[in-house]
Amino acid sequence: MKNKHISFYAAVLFCGLLATACNDFLDEVPDNRTVITTKEAASELLVSAYPSANCVFFTESMSDNVTDRGNTLDPYVQADWNRANRQAFWWEDIDMTYQDSPGYFWLGCYEAIAAANHALEAIAEMKAKGEDVSAQKGEALVCRAYNHFMLVNVFAQHYNPAYAATDLGVAYVTEPEKEVFGHYERVSVEETYKRIREDLEAGLPLISNKTYGETPKYHFTREAAQAFACRFYLYIGEWQKAVDAADEALGDKPTLRNWNEYIQMSTANREKNYTSVQESANLLLTSTVSLFARDQSFYRYGYSTAVNNSLFGQNDNLVGLTWAYRAEAYNVSSEALTMMKWKAYLKSESVNSNSGIYYLMVPLFTTDEVVCDRIEALAMLGRYDDACRDIELFLTNKVKNYEAAQLPVTPEMVENYYKKSAPLHPWYEAQMDDRQMAFVNCAVDFRRRELLMQGGRWFDIKRFDIEITHTAYQTGATDVLVRRDPRRAVQIPEEVISYGIAPNPR
Repeated sequence: MKNKHISFYAAVLFCGLLATACNDFLDEVPDNRTVITTKEAASELLVSAYPSANCVFFTESMSDNVTDRGNTLDPYVQADWNRANRQAFWWEDIDMTYQDSPGYFWLGCYEAIAAANHALEAIAEMKAKGEDVSAQKGEALVCRAYNHFMLVNVFAQHYNPAYAATDLGVAYVTEPEKEVFGHYERVSVEETYKRIREDLEAGLPLISNKTYGETPKYHFTREAAQAFACRFYLYIGEWQKAVDAADEALGDKPTLRNWNEYIQMSTANREKNYTSVQESANLLLTSTVSLFARDQSFYRYGYSTAVNNSLFGQNDNLVGLTWAYRAEAYNVSSEALTMMKWKAYLKSESVNSNSGIYYLMVPLFTTDEVVCDRIEALAMLGRYDDACRDIELFLTNKVKNYEAAQLPVTPEMVENYYKKSAPLHPWYEAQMDDRQMAFVNCAVDFRRRELLMQGGRWFDIKRFDIEITHTAYQTGATDVLVRRDPRRAVQIPEEVISYGIAPNPR
């Protein structure tokens, strides 16, 4: 483990410097010295319009995918990350500022927004000279929308028309100013969503896959942008638009990640393939500075055998067959569980160095999630037969020995199986009948399994106001995250608050 700690401290030093530089970022946009005069240069700048940070570590720790596994794994993770893991689990404000923290994610998103805004400024100048930069404009607008979308869904309460006009959203930054936060205030959730819609809907028609050459999956292709649109419309309850966007993202013959094939791979190959551009299920990938891939199994508050058994118990699904998903444990402990989705990428400080910065390749959008989203939207439209076909598609790729022709899914099967599930509480709950509730529970159930150890469960917990309980391993003490709990909105960074930005209520 010696090399692990050597490389760890190098990563901490790097990200500590970035965190210290937060003040500089607040005062000066990082890309303000870049002079953009060609659309090729604009495209190069837009590489920086995707977040270099992720929220996987803390959103997963806040969810019901983790339990308190005791302190036997503590020695394998550095103290700051252990503290942040504990704070996230108990829904406390996280004071760590390194990579994998809320502050680092906030900074990464706003840096990406700054890059998009500088690109848009240059694009406007080139357009005025008669140059066709529509594809670059489309990518910049969708990137700006996406980063604000992630910020508002992490650092604010979930969109609910009854509260959206008064709930604090985030600062929606559209100008490449020198003082990014000097004169900005948080707008409401309603206003944040309004501006996201404007950027998204203006950018979508302009997206051109031809712009991206040999690296399309690191950009908002038309498919990835439509996947984002599907998620956005799902969150605000515009079901037909969500279905239309999903149809565009998936095409006529969607290919999902086939776990029947994944379980046949070696651990190393499964790690490599999960976030590979060769995996057709991955629609958009981004590289982020993160220790999560390296330390994923060693956090005290993490994925446990109890959670694994509850999610992947034998024949515990709609068709009574075995799930194909596979978890593994490191030999240090039977509780050091992982789905082996993540490969740790180390960028060494030098050719002969064992230390450097760890990166995590994150799939921001996948066909698997889009299918789950479409199941939900179809159910809200009452299109149950169509939703059943998507359920069959999902199960074919996630369950062993399932053939839809032999065991077709019917609306009655879905309703009977999921009526045992606890009711969900979306803002439109009063509009739902029992069958819709069952189908939406099915989509939520599938999404939880598919996004395990990816942080995505947290957003369904917020969207559907799911109450969860966390329990201390030794004492049995519990804490309940109740509906509309203020802690569902992650606190904005302390350093940002010091600049006069309003904090979340506590």
